[in-house]
Amino acid sequence: MIAVIADDLTGAAEIGGIGLQYGLNVEISRQVKHNTTADLLIINTDSRSKCLQEAVRAVTEACQDIKRLNPKFIFKKIDSVMRGHVLAEIEAELQVLGWDSALVASANPHLGRMLIDDVYLVNGVPVHQTSFAIDPEFPVLCADAAGMLKDETGVVTVCKPDCNFPVSGITVGEVSGADDLDLWAQHCGREILPAGSGGFFSALLKSKLKKATYSSAENGLFHEPVLYVSGTTFAQNARLVSNLKDGAGPVAYMPASLQQNKENIKVLADWCSEVVALLNNQGKAVMAIEQRDNSGFKPDAAVLRQTIAAAVKRVMEAVEVKELIIEGGSTAAAILNDLNIDTLYPVHEFGPGLIRCSTMIAANLHVTLKPGSYPWSEKTWIF
Repeated sequence: MIAVIADDLTGAAEIGGIGLQYGLNVEISRQVKHNTTADLLIINTDSRSKCLQEAVRAVTEACQDIKRLNPKFIFKKIDSVMRGHVLAEIEAELQVLGWDSALVASANPHLGRMLIDDVYLVNGVPVHQTSFAIDPEFPVLCADAAGMLKDETGVVTVCKPDCNFPVSGITVGEVSGADDLDLWAQHCGREILPAGSGGFFSALLKSKLKKATYSSAENGLFHEPVLYVSGTTFAQNARLVSNLKDGAGPVAYMPASLQQNKENIKVLADWCSEVVALLNNQGKAVMAIEQRDNSGFKPDAAVLRQTIAAAVKRVMEAVEVKELIIEGGSTAAAILNDLNIDTLYPVHEFGPGLIRCSTMIAANLHVTLKPGSYPWSEKTWIF
C-alpha cells in the first residue's frame, strides 16, 4: 500500500486520479481505516483550512495512524504554490516517522508552475504577481521558496536537480521541466519524506511502478441534475462564472447579506429556492460567490465555506442531485462534511485534478472535485 497525507480535498483527489492511471484501487478518506483494502490510501487532513496548531495536530495523528499500516512509502501532498502550514506539517511528519530529511518539489510544469533560480513562476510570471497574491487565507506575497514557506529559522535549502542532496533538513527542489521531477524522484530513498505537487507524485510512481493502460468504467458523462459549486477567488475561473451569469446562464450568486451574516435564515432559504428552481427547470445550476464587490468588505473565508455548505445541504434535501461538482478544496471539504460523506472512491480522471468519485452514501450521487486554480476541461464545464 502507498499512503498519502494531503492538506486539502482537491489535492487528495488529484493524487487519486494519478493513482487511477496506474491501475491502483484508490480510497480518499478523512481518517485512517485499518481494514482498508486500498492500494493507494489518501488521507485528507483539510489542514490548509485549519489554524497552525490544529493543522499540526491533524497531520501528526494521521501520520501516526498511517505508520501503523507500514506502507511502502508515504507522500506528503501540498499546494503547488506552497500555501498553507507546509513547513510545520512536514516537520510534524518527520518527527512521527523519526526521519531527518524531506524533499519538497511543489512545482508542476504541466500547469506552467516552475521554480527556476529560486523564483517561482506561474506561466512565466512571478507567483506574487498573479491571482495567488489575493488568496483570502494564504496570499502569496513573494516568489522565493523560503519566503513562500515562511521559513524564519533557515531550515530550507533550495537546490537544483544536479546538486549534492543534503543528508538532513528540508530541501526544496528547483523544477524547470518534467525531467527535473524525474530526477528528484530518483533522490527519494528510504527515510526521506517526499512532499510536493501531483506532478512530483506522478514522477515517483513512474519510478516505482509500471503504468497501467488507463481505462475507466465511467464514461465521464454527467447525469442531470448537475450542481456546480465554486469556492474559488482565482480570476480565470471566477470570470467563467461571471460570463455565464451575464449570458443569462443558470448562476445563483450568494446574496451579499449572507457574506456578512450567515445566520440570515430567510435570505439563505431564498437563495436555496433559486438554486432549486434552476435545477428543476434547467437540469443544472451554479452556486458561487460574486467577485465584483467594490465595497471594500472582505468576508471571512471560513464563514463563506460554512454558508455554502449549509446551502448545498439544503438544496440537496430538496432535489436528488446526481452530479455534485465542487471547485476549491476547503469548500469541498466543508460541503462533504455537512453531507456526512467522509470517504470517496475516484472512478474517472477528466484531466489533472479533475476527478469524479463515487460515494458509499448515495448510489446515484457522484462528486467531481477540482482545485480552484486549475482550469476546467471541455468535458467538465458543460455550459
